[in-house]
Amino acid sequence: MSLKGKLRDFGIADILQLLAQQQKTGILLVERKSESAEIYFLKGQVVEARSTQHADRLGEMFIRGGYVTREQLETALARQTDTFEYLGNILVREGIVTHEILQQSLYTQMNETFFDILQWHDGHYKFITEKFKKKGALENIPGIQSILLDVLRMIDEWPKIKKMIPSFEIIFKLTGEQSADDIESDELPVYKLIDGKRNVREIIDGSLLGRYAACKILVDLLQDGFIKRGGRREAEQQEPRHAVINLLFGPGAYALLLAALMLIALYMPVDLPESILPPLIRQEPAQSTPIKSYYSARALHRFRYALEAFNCKKGNYPSSLQELETAGLISYGMVTEKIYYKKKTADYSLRVLGQENAVMIK
Repeated sequence: MSLKGKLRDFGIADILQLLAQQQKTGILLVERKSESAEIYFLKGQVVEARSTQHADRLGEMFIRGGYVTREQLETALARQTDTFEYLGNILVREGIVTHEILQQSLYTQMNETFFDILQWHDGHYKFITEKFKKKGALENIPGIQSILLDVLRMIDEWPKIKKMIPSFEIIFKLTGEQSADDIESDELPVYKLIDGKRNVREIIDGSLLGRYAACKILVDLLQDGFIKRGGRREAEQQEPRHAVINLLFGPGAYALLLAALMLIALYMPVDLPESILPPLIRQEPAQSTPIKSYYSARALHRFRYALEAFNCKKGNYPSSLQELETAGLISYGMVTEKIYYKKKTADYSLRVLGQENAVMIK
């Protein structure tokens, strides 16, 4: 089945329903500008959904929810680079987070991905027929019809919520007139995070509920008089090291990363992965392994998304990574001698040299 085209000609909801009805197995790649998403189907059933916007947020969600420390996350990320095992599975196996917490966070990430792409009206899509038998880490995923009904309802109600919470930088405070005993059980994950210091983005991540559910609870608490608006913490006022990490790996990071790399390339040579990191992140070699490993893994994902976007547009993978630069899919300077790439007949090999266990084969 060959299925590809432009989103303005064929809506993403129709494509998803078609793949489900025909019980297809493969990957639906959807991309626009610097954003992309992958929806994995197994015999018409969604088994995984991920996007560039949310792929790197799992660890931050666990940290803000108080489930892991940053040191535990960096250790798990270093282990992930060696084994290429799923981060959530490492954290569960080590007893750091529970299976239930992992499932909740994965379900939220899936909904966030659909919440994004169902609002895209421009861009391209391509269905890649690829046989696989194993399901993803998320269990008990509802059918595509149920997913679409839930997410489209969220999208329909979202403008009303945005009027009450126009920015994720807003900070809420407790009014002090009620206690946790007065709060509904489904509202507690959000209520417990309101301390007059966390902004809305941090509450969303820490609650593991996603934008819609967390913000809806905030609106209900605000209208019931349980909380009130405080100040607003702009992005530039955040703690420097975390702000840099969010810039590199958070939402919208792809475009910002390209711009930063182009500026860096004008003044200094790029040597992946060390010299590309700003001074705020670089540490002494003995202490920088987790961050370097984290960046290497993320770099491979950036290249992989660019390769799929190239294939979606051209109908084949490039002969060299330099073609991605020419096509404007990555910044000049990202391709270095440490990145190994080889085109095959219908796929490719990609890895960071020196990390032989971290091989990504499409």
